[in-house]
Amino acid sequence: MLRNVGGYPAALAGGGARSNLLLAASISVASLLALGLVAVSLGVSDGASGSGKGGKASGKGKKVKGRKQRIFMRGLYNLGNTCFLNSTLQSLSSLEAFNEYVDSCAESIRDNANINGEKVSVDGAIILQLKDVLEQLKPQISKVAAYSPSTLISCLSKRGRWLLTRNEQDAQELFQLVSSILQTTRREASASLFNSQFLTQNAPLENSIVSTASSSTATCTASSAQPYNPLQGMAASRIACVKCGYTAAIRHFTFDNLSLSVPRKQATTIEECLSVYTVIDKLTDFKCRYCTVEATLARTKKDLAQATADLQLEAVQSSQKRIRKSKATIDQLTQQQESLENALATNPEAELEGIKMADPSPGVSTKQTMIARTPKILVLHLSRSIFLPSGDVVKNSAKVRVQPLLDISPFTTNGHINTNASKPISAPACPSPLFDDGALVDARKNNCLYRLSAIVLHVGGHDSGHYSAYRRVPCASESEGVDSDSAKRDISEKKETLADDGSRWFLLSDIRSVEVSLQTVLSSGDSYLLFYERL
Repeated sequence: MLRNVGGYPAALAGGGARSNLLLAASISVASLLALGLVAVSLGVSDGASGSGKGGKASGKGKKVKGRKQRIFMRGLYNLGNTCFLNSTLQSLSSLEAFNEYVDSCAESIRDNANINGEKVSVDGAIILQLKDVLEQLKPQISKVAAYSPSTLISCLSKRGRWLLTRNEQDAQELFQLVSSILQTTRREASASLFNSQFLTQNAPLENSIVSTASSSTATCTASSAQPYNPLQGMAASRIACVKCGYTAAIRHFTFDNLSLSVPRKQATTIEECLSVYTVIDKLTDFKCRYCTVEATLARTKKDLAQATADLQLEAVQSSQKRIRKSKATIDQLTQQQESLENALATNPEAELEGIKMADPSPGVSTKQTMIARTPKILVLHLSRSIFLPSGDVVKNSAKVRVQPLLDISPFTTNGHINTNASKPISAPACPSPLFDDGALVDARKNNCLYRLSAIVLHVGGHDSGHYSAYRRVPCASESEGVDSDSAKRDISEKKETLADDGSRWFLLSDIRSVEVSLQTVLSSGDSYLLFYERL
């Protein structure tokens, strides 16, 4: 969890003299920008020129290389430590599928209000305001003033009072709040793991290992006309015992973002962060169900043998009442033994009523989580919190290198389950550092190829700093929908074209925007939230 304060950069933890110099420069520039005293370059390259005044927004694109259409990006006013909200909204506005989903949700809310005469709920009002802000943040062909998200903040505060405190806040918390509101309002059947529509909508991974119950067990249903939540994917988790080799049923759960731990090193890659997420972890405090049932069975057999021996002695020395009691105990233990043996043979997870289970000491088990179904929009949260023995929490300032294309095939299941506790669920644990055009074709066919669309950046320490965003603006054929399907087919096998397709990138910091190069985006290293769209 990273906080923002004052809307401008705070000190980088442990930066040394060089970081302090950069810090001073960044604070000075940010302060001058806030006063409108620094011109902002808005060309296709970082050296293009442009300017902005006061609350007037954002920048214009320079006409080069085929005289690209001039683009103006609209900024958002910082209403008191709201850069976390501004950067998140700018990033979400760059996602076509997300905008379409919000539009659909807003349309349903209005239809219900008009047809049924229902009052719009708090969540409904938030979605309507969110749609309005996203509309305002679309690329403009003429210069426009910055926009105030005050109404949206007011609506959101009814679900999260922390938004009104004007204290430092976290961009991921805001994203999760917005996502949960959308999910709750829509009440999609895809939120239920018991509805098979979730796995078949929008071309899921071929031969997915996910299994679903029959439709009779579905907890909710959805109209086929309702769009699928583009943020929602599904992960598979497996726990296996090293001692006995037992693997419990693979558990599946939905997600709207993946929180990845950033390795504690000077520089890393997003692929390495994903490898950490899908690594096989060793557990020393997990009690295996099979081992527990087996230990209970062993105890029961021992008790049964002792009870049988005692009965033989009592047949000579004890009363009939005590003999009858011993026989009843033997019958109970015999039934218990049969139940335990049947559970071991069929289903160790079955509930065994009336049987007090043994409490064996925990053994070594392994746990692994992988992606079972890829979402249309993949949101990656880079967890940069480091918890020190003293109880303090500091920021991990490792530079995370990203690429315009991301192949997540190595981190997804492929339909072939491996129950070996020391092996991955079904796919390689480590990604290939390089992939060729043929690999791109396979990744795209399996819905595992993504293109970077936006980045939320955080500069500063753990409890203070400033959020800004890099945002991708598609080329004309994409944004205008001109034969985009055929265009995508033509470039499906060319890595270079997919990686640099002519899109333009903008850095947005509250009311200011500047057009930057793709290389600038990829070399930033201060990523906190990454937004990818599936190709």
